[in-house]
Amino acid sequence: MSNHKCYEHIKGQKNAWNAALKEVDSRIRAFGSFFEEHPSELIFASCGSPYHLGQSNATFWRERLGLHTTVVPSSEVMLLPESTLPQSGNPVLLVASRSGETTETVKAVETFAKRFPGRTLLLSCQHASKLGRLADLAITIPEADDGEVVPQTRSFGAMYVAAQYLVALVAGDTVLAANLKELPDLLPSLIEKWEPVVEQVAQADWDSAVFLGSGPLYGVAAEAGLKLTEMTLSFASSYHTLEVRHGPRSIIDEKTLVVDLGSERGASQEYQVLTELAEQTPYILALTPYDGWDLGKISIEISLGHKVSEHALGVLYLPLLQLLAYHRAVHKGVNPDKSRNLTSYVELPPGG
Repeated sequence: MSNHKCYEHIKGQKNAWNAALKEVDSRIRAFGSFFEEHPSELIFASCGSPYHLGQSNATFWRERLGLHTTVVPSSEVMLLPESTLPQSGNPVLLVASRSGETTETVKAVETFAKRFPGRTLLLSCQHASKLGRLADLAITIPEADDGEVVPQTRSFGAMYVAAQYLVALVAGDTVLAANLKELPDLLPSLIEKWEPVVEQVAQADWDSAVFLGSGPLYGVAAEAGLKLTEMTLSFASSYHTLEVRHGPRSIIDEKTLVVDLGSERGASQEYQVLTELAEQTPYILALTPYDGWDLGKISIEISLGHKVSEHALGVLYLPLLQLLAYHRAVHKGVNPDKSRNLTSYVELPPGG
């Protein structure tokens, strides 16, 4: 039994996911009406972990809603609105923030609303917040809040589920919507089966980590790298899977952990990349969608064992990646509930 709050949050986020699904169901009529207006484009702006939520969902939003989609850090909208916001049309701004108080995102919403009033949507874990007062429609999941824990775990997972489920319903993607409703019940057995393997990997003799993912899984890879950095105070990086060949593999050596988030569409090419990287490091962890992948000499494979929509894969990969960061922190003697030099959200001074 761990005395760290983040461990409880990671393993118990089934309830947060269910709360996210329920909240979306209760708000879908209002959000559906909003998208019936045929927005000209979707702009997603957030900071930190929620920014990776946008990266994870952008391909899905483009495919299912047929919208031009831009994912940008909130600070870029705050500092460079003329470079990041359209001059005309009827765009939608979607923001995500655990606290609803992050200064850059607040300023991004204020800047956008001056040009396009009445077109801001919010995902959050707090009802009473600055962003809650600014947004025109909000999905709020207080059950997912991480409390005083700095690294986002169950809050990110719940907002990720909510974002996907919302668009699945709006787009009429009944397959993905059904998959997402099944995921909370799959999580406990998945963790029970694979946590010992994740802990073994976390305790191995590597010094840095590289996370790889393609398409909708790239944002999850980036979030996994951020979690490892925040929770263990270790260096981690993330890349689109095949992009690792174009320079980044130069930093991979026998002390590097490589974690690949396996996809459906890119399976054969991704396996080839891992085969090449296995010549450079003995520490390869492959997360795969279902049993039956022939990974040959790849050192460790974790299979979900379930046939789920490709856009739902990242949701199930995420808790295992969070557990990797947690167990690595414990192995290093670092408190994973806190993070050096960080607070639970960034609030800039007036004029900052």
